[in-house]
Amino acid sequence: MKITFLGHAGALIETDEVRLVCDPWFSETGAFLAGWHQLPDNSACAGLLDGATHVYVSHDHEDHFDADVLAALDPSVRLLMPDYRLPGWHRLVSALPGPAPTLLGDGEVFEAGSLRLRLVMSPMAQHQDSALVIEDTATGQVVVNLNDCQVDRTQLRMLRRLYPRIDVVMAQFSGATWFPFAYSFPAEEAAEAAARKRTNSMRRWARYMRALDPRTAVAFAGPPILLDPALTPHFFDPASIFTTPPELLRWLEAEHPGLAARCVAPLPGDVLDVGPAALTPDARIRQDFDWARLEEYTERYARRRAPAIERVLAARPEPRADLFDAFREHFQALFRSAEKTCRAVDAVVGFDIRGAGGGFWLVDFRRLRVWRGGDPEDAGHDYRFTLDSRFLPPILSGESTWEEFFFSFRFTAWRPSVEAYNEELMSVLRRSSPGDLAEHAAQLDRARRQPGGTFRLTTAEGTYLVEDTCPHMGARLQAEDHDPGQNVVVCPQHGWRFEVPGGRCLNGRARLGIVPASPEGADAPGVADPRREDD
Repeated sequence: MKITFLGHAGALIETDEVRLVCDPWFSETGAFLAGWHQLPDNSACAGLLDGATHVYVSHDHEDHFDADVLAALDPSVRLLMPDYRLPGWHRLVSALPGPAPTLLGDGEVFEAGSLRLRLVMSPMAQHQDSALVIEDTATGQVVVNLNDCQVDRTQLRMLRRLYPRIDVVMAQFSGATWFPFAYSFPAEEAAEAAARKRTNSMRRWARYMRALDPRTAVAFAGPPILLDPALTPHFFDPASIFTTPPELLRWLEAEHPGLAARCVAPLPGDVLDVGPAALTPDARIRQDFDWARLEEYTERYARRRAPAIERVLAARPEPRADLFDAFREHFQALFRSAEKTCRAVDAVVGFDIRGAGGGFWLVDFRRLRVWRGGDPEDAGHDYRFTLDSRFLPPILSGESTWEEFFFSFRFTAWRPSVEAYNEELMSVLRRSSPGDLAEHAAQLDRARRQPGGTFRLTTAEGTYLVEDTCPHMGARLQAEDHDPGQNVVVCPQHGWRFEVPGGRCLNGRARLGIVPASPEGADAPGVADPRREDD
């Protein structure tokens, strides 16, 4: 097999008879209201899509699901996608004018010539994401494309059992979210929070690589660059969560030098020959791009993309009518679709909508009410989002979602502290259409009905029984996740920390069930609802 890297999470994987393209993203307008752009510019690789026999798209985020690229595919292309449950996903893929997709379930295998492709879905209900294992049955070579997909220990062990010898693993190493820089935290606290997130992203990448032990470990799927001058400072700010390859390599050399020696951070156009594990760099892109001179490159790139960014923003004019009634109905529809999930938010959320048709509006998830508020600084609320009114209509109409808008970074937010994260609120806003939220609530209920387990943890202070499921996003925990220096259990997936004993979360509004173990070690944590911290 040969892999040509296409930029971001894009890759062309070739054998003599198959040309499989993964997550191609070439849009001149970038993604998420032109907030994100490919880093570096990968437009010179767009022609490599010609002649593709198969295209795989991992999930619906616009930096992976480039609708323009997919619409232009030749009808002969076999388009492969995951078979997610959410109605919004099925509406999205059924609307594509190109080849009808083949939808694959978790663990399903698809034969493409000599390639055997196995789809792997994220096990967490909050994540709609997938990975692809590419096995060349003619040579025995195996490539694991994790892209953004967060897999757990059970899946890593399964992959290692099925594929004892893995040649290449490609996985995201950089964060890609709006926390903490979108929030009004003190600068020092924001910088500390961002540093923790960057380190956790690198640790997760290293954990995947150490578990799967590939000959070549690829730093992949990011970071994007923010080219709108209103957003660019977020990338270079101390509160940025965007890790660059040089930062990853420095961290690996200090923490995992053996892994550092196997790590490659390819640029668009670079080619990896899987057999000899030989990377051939593309000399053309290096004439214009150097990580050491990123700010200069960004300025030139931003000037080229400015007209495309302006077209996207011009397509979002200020509304001509008051938006409050539509805003209220939007949330009332969510309340009706998943009352229990909405009440679990247990907070009043303010939306400060600036511009024509806007106002300051409050959503009470405790009482399921929506009303007009007064002064945003005086009103009693627990969280607040501030945005321009012109970005709201597509969300209210169902054309877009709150999550997609938040990824644009074209908003600011407030919450009482760095630690006041509310997973229930973000779960509702991630799935902000009634059908998707109802299905998401059903998935959560199914997950909660699964019997939970515990593990035995012995510390200097005593022995405890600890719940083995992180209340943040359901990642599995075990005794090796205990940090004796801080005496906390640290979730390997997102770095959430839980005090021992007590189980109080230091990252958000949550608690992990932790109780002293009986002499027989048979007691289970006696916490009625460990997923929520009592007020």
